[in-house]
Amino acid sequence: LVVLVEPRFAPVLAGNPDLAQVIEVPRHAPGRLAALAALRREQPQVVLGLHGGTAAAWLAWGCGAPVRACFAGLRHGWAYNRAVAVDRGLHTVARNARLLEGLGMPAAPLGPLRLFPSASVRTLIRRRLLAQGVRGPFAYLSTEAREPELRWPLEHFAALAAWLQREHGLRAVQASAGAVQPVKGAVVLDGTTVEELIALEAEAAFVAGNDGGPIHIAAALGKPVFVAYSTTDIPVWTPWQTPARWLQAHPLSELSPEAARQACAELLEAAAAGVTAQP
Repeated sequence: LVVLVEPRFAPVLAGNPDLAQVIEVPRHAPGRLAALAALRREQPQVVLGLHGGTAAAWLAWGCGAPVRACFAGLRHGWAYNRAVAVDRGLHTVARNARLLEGLGMPAAPLGPLRLFPSASVRTLIRRRLLAQGVRGPFAYLSTEAREPELRWPLEHFAALAAWLQREHGLRAVQASAGAVQPVKGAVVLDGTTVEELIALEAEAAFVAGNDGGPIHIAAALGKPVFVAYSTTDIPVWTPWQTPARWLQAHPLSELSPEAARQACAELLEAAAAGVTAQP
């Protein structure tokens, strides 16, 4: 198995024993040509197109694979020679598996997601936390999102953070690649990379936040997760096979801290009992 990925997200696949190679695809033309050359050297027999990006289409078309499969209706379908019709309402993990089944692979039970955090980066993160006074268990709060409408208000996060500290002894920790608006009472680790975010979540006892990548990192690490959803298609994007609770409101400001506290209390109790997911 060879995976092509943008460089900033390569840490998500680092150390994965199921992969023979991870080829990074920069955004500039020379880097993409180098990635294509690396892929062609592998002489792939099958290429799976999981999204409709332009660069992905040209890489699939140019790699020389005799079988190039994608979802029916995918943008840039011209680059592929097999189109598999899949129910768009499936969870994204199950949907990707159906693409393989459409090529003849027998259906099989799908296990949990997996990540392999760097031991050295985890040590670095523990040192950073200690430097800010975080010595015991903590909750990671994912307060950012790609769109403003997907962000639960910071004052609601602050109320949840205070409750987690008071009732469960969990300090609140935030992280961001750049500057981040702090939650009152939370410890902030700024300037974090994706690799450091994975390590931070691996160290966390609990994760709560807005819909986005950090939530799925937490799921891959088997963490109990609470998610505040706005307009997301929930059945497609729930945390996969990890103890989880979620609530939805639009606008998200209407999702009260009291409702979130109740969901988190149920989640922490269910997680202790080994229950995976429930709305």
